[in-house]
Amino acid sequence: MAHQLTPTYPKLKQSYVPGVLETQVEIWNARVDVKYFKIEVTDVDWNPVPFITTDKILELNYLSRKNIEIFLPDDTSATYICTKSLIQKGNSYKSIISSKVCSKIK
Repeated sequence: MAHQLTPTYPKLKQSYVPGVLETQVEIWNARVDVKYFKIEVTDVDWNPVPFITTDKILELNYLSRKNIEIFLPDDTSATYICTKSLIQKGNSYKSIISSKVCSKIK
């Protein structure tokens, strides 16, 4: 089982800072073999776009949830918010499959 990212279609709204949009997503870790995740924001062609969040790599234990607040400029071309599982070097589990889950911005 992979991790989950909700909502599937997050909405951008004006933040308290002029010229900055914000949204929130929640990640849930359903993988016992993974506890680190990388946050990515991309455009329609999967190119990275600039964004700000507290941690671009976060630690999340098995069956834990975490809310992620993401800030983007008003003129952003962002289309997808993604989280990618990071496999630790020397992982003793048999699975070495990385998972990537994305939500499409409305």
